[in-house]
Amino acid sequence: MRKTFLIPSILGLIIVSASYSQTAEETDAEPGYWTNLFSATIRYTVQIPEPFDVDTYFDRGGVLKSDLDYTGSWWVEGDEGTQMFCYLMTSTIREPAQLSECFPLVLMNNPRIGAKWPGFFKEGIMYEAIVVKGRP
Repeated sequence: MRKTFLIPSILGLIIVSASYSQTAEETDAEPGYWTNLFSATIRYTVQIPEPFDVDTYFDRGGVLKSDLDYTGSWWVEGDEGTQMFCYLMTSTIREPAQLSECFPLVLMNNPRIGAKWPGFFKEGIMYEAIVVKGRP
């Protein structure tokens, strides 16, 4: 009975892992993008009347975590050559309660520590971002 349960579980894990690796590796981004994203911190300075920093951590499997009260997910959508990197982070105790964005994945082909850029969340809120080496 154990063998019957164990084999489907292992098979399911292999299928899920293979599915994810295709998502990350068969995209418009260079492999260095994924290495950098999964090992660095993206620090957003959210430009509201009282600006604040939120350190975000994009993990394998589409999970987004932060040093504040934001959690969420990320995903890649679209066809090869026009793929978009999207994410959504939400908080039940902090305002703004939702921050999200989609941008062309090809824009991030040359990731590097210290890279800075301004942008706007879909919610119309401006931010400034920087790639910070490592994670806590």
